[in-house]
Amino acid sequence: MRWWDPLLPGTVPAGAGERVTVDVPERGPVSAVLYRARHDGWAALWQPSVVWELAPVSPDPGADGMAALLAALRERVRRERPGPDSACGVTWPSRDLAAATALVTHGFAPYAVLAVREARRADDAHDDAPVRVRPVSGVAAAPELTALWLAEREYALSVGAAIAREGAGDLLAREVRRVLAEGEPVWLAEADGLAVGMAVCRPPAPRPRLPDGAWLHVETMSVTPGHRGRGVGRALAAAVHTAAVDGRARGTSVFYSPHNALSSVFWHRQGYRPLWTFWEVRPATAAR
Repeated sequence: MRWWDPLLPGTVPAGAGERVTVDVPERGPVSAVLYRARHDGWAALWQPSVVWELAPVSPDPGADGMAALLAALRERVRRERPGPDSACGVTWPSRDLAAATALVTHGFAPYAVLAVREARRADDAHDDAPVRVRPVSGVAAAPELTALWLAEREYALSVGAAIAREGAGDLLAREVRRVLAEGEPVWLAEADGLAVGMAVCRPPAPRPRLPDGAWLHVETMSVTPGHRGRGVGRALAAAVHTAAVDGRARGTSVFYSPHNALSSVFWHRQGYRPLWTFWEVRPATAAR
């Protein structure tokens, strides 16, 4: 896969799933693995309850190969007649424009992008930002973090990057407590004595679909509306990038929604570039 991007791993293990193989004229057999993922609890706040995920394993299926695999996926899913709380998804290198053409033709749209930044300190320290960023430990900051994360979720709902569920507030508060109890990396941004932003990360570790080495993953970053555009997000990102360097991580990664006009521009300005795009169609039966 490296011919699309040198940061792509050479191979991505397909894992266990239902094997799908189709014959493509003038190309021969093209294969994929089909998984049916079920999401509940915290995960269901961000994804449909059932997602059929197609993972092509042929190294370069091209537009015709991808189209044939998507047609097979459509027929396979329709036999099960899934309900409205469902989706079909394909994760594929962002730079493969031939596959993107086939995905759009079959009704898929970009839902999330996995972007990466190799470890280096921020280009400048952003000392002019009117904000203090500090690492958080212990559960004392749980109410502030929960409020910031809830505000971020409301924005995610407005741009289609989250799913409305009953009990979402309780699930989010529980996740905040888990993150703090397990000591995952968290930073809080404060201005004028108020919490105005936060960043929550997963500790450096090898990540699926990323090159060898440990990657610090940004789980979420939130800035209150009244403080956006004032350097708060840049200051939080600088703290994360410094932690990646100090922790000898190879780099940092983040999922962002291409429908979110704020986050997509922000992460690119911080030095991130798209590596993988998760394409989706909802409900699953809407695949063409």
